[in-house]
Amino acid sequence: MKGYKRIIGMYSAWDYTREIEDLNKRSEQGWQLMKGGLFSNLFKKNEDVRYRYQLDFNQKIEDMGRYIETFHEQGWEYVNSTWNGWHYFRKLYDPSMDNEEFEIYNDSESLKEMQTKWQKLGIGALVVLSLFVVVELCLTILWPRIYYALLALTLLIEACVIGRGVYVLRNPQRADGHKRSWNGMPAFITVLLIGLAGSIVLMSLRESNSFNTKSEVYGAISADISEAVNWGEVKVLYPDYYNFEVSGYTSSPMTFAVVNTQTGEIVSQIRIDSSKAKDGKKFKEEHNIILKRGNYALYGYDFAGGGMDLHVSLN
Repeated sequence: MKGYKRIIGMYSAWDYTREIEDLNKRSEQGWQLMKGGLFSNLFKKNEDVRYRYQLDFNQKIEDMGRYIETFHEQGWEYVNSTWNGWHYFRKLYDPSMDNEEFEIYNDSESLKEMQTKWQKLGIGALVVLSLFVVVELCLTILWPRIYYALLALTLLIEACVIGRGVYVLRNPQRADGHKRSWNGMPAFITVLLIGLAGSIVLMSLRESNSFNTKSEVYGAISADISEAVNWGEVKVLYPDYYNFEVSGYTSSPMTFAVVNTQTGEIVSQIRIDSSKAKDGKKFKEEHNIILKRGNYALYGYDFAGGGMDLHVSLN
């Protein structure tokens, strides 16, 4: 639309004064706010007026009409509201008026009340994120995976950004006459999206293989790995940790190995010997190994024959 333009922009709650500054500068340039939003603002060209803008945060308004009228009585024109509780107001700029006349919060208690609301929301989000970070770190330690580590790092960065926001709200800096703080909201959203998308992609690209086999009679398998039985294959698209596990029972010892089918390298092997299982329990052994990009196979060999009840996995 001619005479209109939409500007993409994201602002964090603790840096709301930055958005006020930007709105005031655009008004001075002849662009007046028509509709404020979370991710973009709509402006209309009008060089005949100049406004000073302010934002109020209130999610619990029982009477919207009375709420708007209260600000109108103080000379503020209502612009619009966002779904999450931010309300845009403006007042015609008069250079002869004191700067205090363009402040919505004329007393420290009102400002403190608004900041306290966001502090509580920020602390709540920080607690939830911290719990998720702990969970992801535990998963990374117990089952090392790149996507677990990436997600843990992403959530840790987000927690640090929110923690900084809570600190800023506890030590507020007003837009006029103070050093502006860095607007971390675009970086916050970007890191979150990249981290989540990266974790999902890595998880979807990761292959695994497992099988269960049970037989009362199984023929002998040569001790020569070149004559081993291929029990399954895994294609590794990126280097990562894998868990190689063999558990169960065999009537005679047997060896399982993870082999790189391109190079013939034996990456890891487990010799199952049910006679070494304690207290009548099934044999179980597992190795955490790093697999490079390539194709791998699970080979079974060196078995005298007999019965077996096995679970073998590489995941």
